[in-house]
Amino acid sequence: MIDVQERPDSNIVELHASGSLSTVEFDDTLAKLKAAMDRYGRIRLLQDIGELDAPPIPWSRMWEDIKFSFEHLSDISHVAVVADQTWISAYVNMMKPVMKPEMKHFKRADLDAARAWIEQAT
Repeated sequence: MIDVQERPDSNIVELHASGSLSTVEFDDTLAKLKAAMDRYGRIRLLQDIGELDAPPIPWSRMWEDIKFSFEHLSDISHVAVVADQTWISAYVNMMKPVMKPEMKHFKRADLDAARAWIEQAT
């Protein structure tokens, strides 16, 4: 399940994910992110990640996920990743040096701090 919400009058997009995504949900999510990028140029992204199934996205969309990420590196200025899973924290720390957007990990209990960080990002 995934829910994508744009903040009104802002280039902030919040993505709330848990379980697994269907192919339709995955495709809709990419379309919503692309539409926000088209509207604002660059977006700030908050990813709130709950418990995920394995795999969280359909195997048939793995390449699309990777391709979309690399094609739009310059279209995202900041990413706040909110998740309690240790592997996600490690992934964020590993990706920081190679990703163009500024990235920061927060625990789910710190969702408000993540929102404050993404709102203050310039």
